[in-house]
Amino acid sequence: MTYDTPSTIFPQCRTRNARAESIHQPMPTPIMRASASPSHSATLHHIDQGHRMRDERTTNYYAILELSPGASDAEIKRAWHEHMQVWHPDRFVHSPTLHRKAEARTQLINQAYQTLSDPAARARYDAGRQHPSSPTPPPRPSPTPRPQAAPRPRQELRGPQTMLNVTRFSHPKIMVPAIHMLVDSREHLPYEFKGLVRIAGTITQTLPAGDYAIAEAPAIFCVERRRVEEFNTIFSNPSDNRPRFLRELEPLLAYPHRFLVIEGAIQYNSGGGRLGQYHRNGMVDFLDALTARFGLQIIYSDSREEAEERVANLAALHYAYHLAEQQGLGRCLTENDA
Repeated sequence: MTYDTPSTIFPQCRTRNARAESIHQPMPTPIMRASASPSHSATLHHIDQGHRMRDERTTNYYAILELSPGASDAEIKRAWHEHMQVWHPDRFVHSPTLHRKAEARTQLINQAYQTLSDPAARARYDAGRQHPSSPTPPPRPSPTPRPQAAPRPRQELRGPQTMLNVTRFSHPKIMVPAIHMLVDSREHLPYEFKGLVRIAGTITQTLPAGDYAIAEAPAIFCVERRRVEEFNTIFSNPSDNRPRFLRELEPLLAYPHRFLVIEGAIQYNSGGGRLGQYHRNGMVDFLDALTARFGLQIIYSDSREEAEERVANLAALHYAYHLAEQQGLGRCLTENDA
């Protein structure tokens, strides 16, 4: 029996087999695969030049991709990929109206990418914008302010940059929405989960166990977080700190999926020599005992940021499986499932 893995939501695009040479009239630009690098189709060289020049004079490709006029090739490609992830029509199959709007938007996004990623086409486009042939071009706002602010949110994004879906053969695709994280009100310096696309926000309240849970399914998932300094104190002082720590872990047994996140790198050999070896062996025994006694999965992270991303991703994945079970798909996939 194997277990399914939620796949990313955007890369399913229809292949088009029509040859570019058979096109005699301007046609909508085909939608590209968001997961693959776009290719420059020969179709671009057969589109009516007058129609394309009129489009270029009236369309701000930099604004469409939220770029500055001096954007590099890498920035152009990254912006195209991110916009395709947001606007891909496969995300809007549930609404014909939104699906049509998404198709129109992706055509503009592809046209902008195809022009700006081709050095010769980009040079012609830039020249046409600076010296338009039409004596009365339509007024448009300056593109400078908008692109300068756009790259910052992209730099702030962390963790996986795509939403989740679950697909099973002969069943419709289940789109997994972003979730809300429950944060215990007693948590010191809690995670805020900002810049993580699979997390819609946080809700602070007193939790019966642990520090974090899923608001949409609070009974399935629980996380206890400890900084490595706290954990070392618990291990090094068994008479005072360890019993209290173990009592705090007891309520986690009510959750089917429970985790202990250790924030920071554990230093085993701090003492060196025999003392360092003794310390390391004792720490390993203690961690293994926690797993055996409480059924905990222990997550190690080198930094606060890494720990926060791991908690967010674990919560999103467990909710995706939970949603699939609620829809009758179960957790086991067959050979033709995706």
